[in-house]
Amino acid sequence: MNATLAAAITSYTFFFLTGFFINIGGPVSNAAAAAFGTDTAALGFCFSLFMVGRLIGILGNGALVRKRGINRNVHVRALGLAALFAAAGIILLARGVNGFAAWIFLAGIAIGGMYSASNMILVDIFEGSRRAFHVSMINFFYSVGAVLSPALSGALLKLGAPWYAPYVAFAAILLAWAAVTAGASFARLFGGTGAEPQSPSPSAAQGPERITPPLLLICAAIVLVIFAEYMTTFWTPVYLREFRGEDALFSGLAVSAFWVAVLIGRFAESMLIARIRPRFYILASGTAAIIALLALPFQASRPTILVSAFASGALCAGLFPALFTFGASRAERLKHTFPTLMMVSAAIGSFLAMTAGSLIKRAAGVQGVMFAAPVAVALTVVTVFAVALADAKEQK
Repeated sequence: MNATLAAAITSYTFFFLTGFFINIGGPVSNAAAAAFGTDTAALGFCFSLFMVGRLIGILGNGALVRKRGINRNVHVRALGLAALFAAAGIILLARGVNGFAAWIFLAGIAIGGMYSASNMILVDIFEGSRRAFHVSMINFFYSVGAVLSPALSGALLKLGAPWYAPYVAFAAILLAWAAVTAGASFARLFGGTGAEPQSPSPSAAQGPERITPPLLLICAAIVLVIFAEYMTTFWTPVYLREFRGEDALFSGLAVSAFWVAVLIGRFAESMLIARIRPRFYILASGTAAIIALLALPFQASRPTILVSAFASGALCAGLFPALFTFGASRAERLKHTFPTLMMVSAAIGSFLAMTAGSLIKRAAGVQGVMFAAPVAVALTVVTVFAVALADAKEQK
């Protein structure tokens, strides 16, 4: 298999599996909590450990990418093997809340490494508009995974399968990736053995050499967007089951409706991002997303809940890839460092969503959790507007 094709397949598959794995959590939380004899708030804290592990995985992979002389075949394949090992632990050994916390933490490290590698591979093998397209498209594939896993989880639980059944599906997909890429070489990735020297592009020569305040604001916006996304996708099924009294299947379908809309929206964003300014897209879509997210907890019937979840997903869809593209285009000389910082920002946002959600749930009830996401998106819009003001000031 062609090395570039194998790398692209790996990037897309890892991002798909990241979306798939992360979005299992919400739909299985009630069943897992019942099996462990605890409550969903405790499971929320367990998934906070997952997000801590994910941060460690992102930082660890970022350090490995910058380190020369590493066998990249071993590097890339070890990420998949680590995720498979963690999934096996969850399936076979996690029979109590403490064991689950330990294995989900290890899974977070593996998923963080896969997530980081997915982005870094595309940054490494593509440039300019092709990079922007592929960054948007891997986020589209993340959405495909995120659509499938909540619906699959809800359906399996409704059929009487154990809470860990969706993790079996994750492991099976990972084994399929390993089989497809078994004969491929990743030696040329990240300046590894056999890599051809890359000359800096004109845009890279003119880019910033340090992390500037506008770049830090972009990272803050990524924290807020991912916080809002995880608050919605993890806590909505918990809210629907505990506050609305819905069953596992419908609660999973509501999250799938959100991700179907994200899938469609990210595909549309990948087509639009080369034609419109990412900043304008973020401001316009973010403002509309605030309204949709605020409306979600006020819906009482199943059809309106699904419609509201779909609208929220469609409007939130392109915020993260647009921010990633916006930031990467401003930091070409920080080709590996700044993308890692943006991914760390995403991991921080997801960790905060798990922790804040559990704390808000215990302080204000599960219905209070539903208002955290629109507040976060509102702060995102304000932050991106601040970047626009900083840009205008620099141009003067």
